[in-house]
This record gives sequence, C-alpha cells and structure tokens, in this order.
Amino acid sequence: MPRAISLNFRFSVWISVLGGILALSNFSLVVPDAEAFYDPIRNNLFLVVGYLLISQIVLWYFRYRRESRTEALLMGLIFLLTAGGTVFYAMLNELPISRIFILVLVYLGISHVLFYFAPHIAADSAAERPPERKKLGFETLISVHARQKTTARKCS
Repeated sequence: MPRAISLNFRFSVWISVLGGILALSNFSLVVPDAEAFYDPIRNNLFLVVGYLLISQIVLWYFRYRRESRTEALLMGLIFLLTAGGTVFYAMLNELPISRIFILVLVYLGISHVLFYFAPHIAADSAAERPPERKKLGFETLISVHARQKTTARKCS
C-alpha cells in the first residue's frame, strides 16, 4: 500500500508540473472561452496557475533534498484550498471554469495529503495484522511433536 501511494504521489507531481505548463501555454484548458473575459479576471486566474506551478517545483525540490513529507502536506492543502477558492471565485464573478481543472486540483491535493499520511497508514495496517507464524521444517515439526508427547506423559 505505501508503494502504491508513493507511485501515485510521483504521478501527481508530474501531472501538476506538466499540467501547469500546459495550462499556462493554453489557458483555455482552465477557462473554456477565455476570449470573453475581462483581462484582469483572466490574469488573476493565470497568476494562480503560475504560482501553483512555481510552488510545486520549489516544494518538490526541497522534498527530495530534505527527504521530508511536510512539503507534500503543505502542497496538498494548497491544491485543495485552490480548488475551493477557484470554485468560489468563479461563482462570484460568474466565470465558466473547467470542471476538469477543479477535479485535477482535488486529485492532486488528495494525493499529496495521502502521501504525507502514508507512513501512519502503513503502521496502522501493520499493527492490525496478526503476527505471522514462522514456517517450520519437517524436522522441527517432529521434534515439537515429540516434546508435546513427553510433556503429556509426564503430566498424566
């Protein structure tokens, strides 16, 4: 399970970086008909995508340099807050924001937060598992059986 979470996290980091570059180069992915918007509103959303891209790259660098998971939690919360904030901003200004953009932000946020909590999830699942029995060889089974017989004879 932790390996799957780690792979999902790495995939989400690549999606966020490549998706951010793609969104900055083709802004119609974020706002479907960007031509109809006033420039300041469009520029605000453009800056949000740019800040997300830059912060993801910086936090990704520090995460691998320090081998810490705190940056993943911070970035995950930023993605989730940005998704909520973008929906709120779109409602206030009556903007048609792409649903795929919002869903990708939520996916990225959940992936990052899940990566932060992966060691805790793995520790909890390991604690819930019953201890594994040691596999015994044939000779060991015979000696254990013989000891049990002698113990039973002594007790009776």
